[in-house]
Amino acid sequence: MTVSLVPDPDCLDENVVARHLSGEGTEEERGAVRAHIDVCERCRELLSALVRTLVTPDGEGTGRRALPRGTNLGRYVLLDAVGRGGMGVVYAAFDPELDRKVAIKLVRATVEGAGVPPRVQLLAEAQAIARLSHPNIVTVHDVGTVGSELFFAMEYVKGETLRRAQRAGAAGLQRTLGLYLAAGEGLAAAHRSGIVHGDFKPENVLVGEDGRVRVTDFGLARAVQEAAPRFAGTPAYMAPELWRGQPHDLRTDQYAFCVALLEAVEGKRPPEVDQASPSVPPNPIAVPSHLPPRLVRLLSRGLSSPEHRWPSMDALLTELRQARLPFRRSTAAIAVLLFLLTGVLFAQNAFISHRIHQELRSAAERLPELFRQQSELIDLQVNAGVRAEGVLSALGQASNMDAALGLADDESREGQLAASHESLRSADLPGLKGRDALLLANYRGRVILNQAEPGSFGTAAPALPILTDALEESPGDALWSAATLRTLPLTLVHPLREDDLLFVSSRPVVRGQSMLGLILTGAWVSEGLLAELGRAAGARVVLRAPDGGWAGAHWAAPPPLGKVLRLDVDGESAEVFGIRLGAPGTRTPAGDAYLVHVLSADEATGLGSSRVRWTLLALCALTATWLLWRVWRSGWLATLRTERNIS
Repeated sequence: MTVSLVPDPDCLDENVVARHLSGEGTEEERGAVRAHIDVCERCRELLSALVRTLVTPDGEGTGRRALPRGTNLGRYVLLDAVGRGGMGVVYAAFDPELDRKVAIKLVRATVEGAGVPPRVQLLAEAQAIARLSHPNIVTVHDVGTVGSELFFAMEYVKGETLRRAQRAGAAGLQRTLGLYLAAGEGLAAAHRSGIVHGDFKPENVLVGEDGRVRVTDFGLARAVQEAAPRFAGTPAYMAPELWRGQPHDLRTDQYAFCVALLEAVEGKRPPEVDQASPSVPPNPIAVPSHLPPRLVRLLSRGLSSPEHRWPSMDALLTELRQARLPFRRSTAAIAVLLFLLTGVLFAQNAFISHRIHQELRSAAERLPELFRQQSELIDLQVNAGVRAEGVLSALGQASNMDAALGLADDESREGQLAASHESLRSADLPGLKGRDALLLANYRGRVILNQAEPGSFGTAAPALPILTDALEESPGDALWSAATLRTLPLTLVHPLREDDLLFVSSRPVVRGQSMLGLILTGAWVSEGLLAELGRAAGARVVLRAPDGGWAGAHWAAPPPLGKVLRLDVDGESAEVFGIRLGAPGTRTPAGDAYLVHVLSADEATGLGSSRVRWTLLALCALTATWLLWRVWRSGWLATLRTERNIS
């Protein structure tokens, strides 16, 4: 055992006084102790109390002086004295039978003024302690007597006392609480076996080099007190009821434990007990409020009156485990729920987004085929129209080769055009005359019929690439906005629409090997084409013409193609995926198409909304930061690696 002074340099530690009473120390040290006792009333009272408590040596004086090295106690061979306390001397010893090093505690077994020698009580207590088996209690291998003295053969613990191992202040709080938690486990195990320690203090707890905490000196002070019920125990750690003559019990151990714990975390003894003596019992201890709230609650209850203390050491340790945590379990539970909720919402959004993205991509893959079908439908309508009665004849008449070769006079040519015009005006042209644009021209590019201007004919058709391609027997489709239509000499059946696109198709008209002319048709896409494409594709369709016009929706800047974006569509939140149209061989008009999935109320608002998710994510980040800061500040994480060794 290592002798040390209490934090107050003006007073002596009870172990120093005990050594002095037993004759230990050099003459210089003993002289310093005597000089201090002469001027210190508190230390004189402590000396007086220890004189009444300490067992007295037998007649041979074996208790006063350390036994020499090589002395045999039973089968044990003493080596060196390693410590001395109020109850006796501790020696390192060797057990030759089991070839191991042990610690021998030699206890004097008579008490001055006792009516009955406490030997019977000490032996019974020692036997009970020997039956204890717990990792946080020093193992007692053997109990025996030598003359009037009792000895314990215990496991030899190489390490230091709890007082030296504990660390005061916030930096060492977690380590200190871990050490005391382990020591408390030893106390609780003894209490469950009906054994009271009676003198719990940091000097009676050993911390081995392996990190394991072991409580020692169980029950000895209580056994002495039962034989000489006057002053017993260490004054600073004695519960108030002991000063009133009441016996030790489980609650007095709890009080001593809390005093030691408070001293450890504060780095000094509570002033209420620092001057305690038989004539000056301690005042109620006030726990400093700057300590963690849960630790304040634990200590305040453990230091209260006996009936208000914790019901058991197990209950106290449960609260101590809670106090060790950097935050409450309820706080951790709330944080976990927050993280889970955020994770579930993001996972749900990822699942829904994946489904929507797949739907949009599938719709995008189907859209070119739908345009091809639309183009083929126009082919069928044109073919049906030109096969109507008199249509091919009228086109042939307008394209009379004699007129073309100049073999007919001008009056004859104009007459042929007029006759062709009248024939086409009266022709049925199924599926064509109901369109927003319908223009028929002969192979020379002369207009025969313009549905928007039924009375006009003979003018040159607009010089448009789509018409030029048709005259070269190449059909084509295009998307024109109002901006483009204003620049063209093409009159429409209905007025221009600023927020719509005209889907224009040109088809050559051929009879046999002869090119007769062309047909140009056009229809506003919002009249039905967009809805038809949307139903077939499984998503709303928005079209953008190469000239920048829009149909179905309008964005100030065209969204990037090939990626799903969340955009506002007519005041609603939607997922949008764009593709390029007009690839060679696809029979689609040049431009861009966007597939749109308008989000439902559940997808766009409430817990599923992006704003809620990202707000929760930010809250999770702040919560995680705060939790990590609490963990780092408490030092709790650093103790996880050594927790097993400490316990």
